[in-house]
Amino acid sequence: MNKWQIICPVVALLLGVIVLGSIHLRGERRALVSAVSHQLDGHLPQIAALLTTIRGSNVTVIEGAAYQELKATPSTSLISRSMVRVAPTADGSLECVIDNSSCDIAPRTIRAEHPITPK
Repeated sequence: MNKWQIICPVVALLLGVIVLGSIHLRGERRALVSAVSHQLDGHLPQIAALLTTIRGSNVTVIEGAAYQELKATPSTSLISRSMVRVAPTADGSLECVIDNSSCDIAPRTIRAEHPITPK
């Protein structure tokens, strides 16, 4: 048996595995992004209302409440508490940033439903 009769099928098999693996990984990535986006979209109105409702509280308390909202159904285990940050904006309202950059997903910003008027 010629050495090329062994090498060519092995190389073809390896290339096939690489191509199919790449296709599979892209599908897994799309599923991950879809799951996280679905979770965030499902909780967006509740978190926006939460930012408006408990705006006078400590930022840590608001972050904890936003994280608990994200853990309600529909939920994935892909968002950790450290990914949730709440901060005041220039107009005086609050915004919640969910940073999923560790999963290669762009951060999502949720703003309070109505601007907060100073008292």
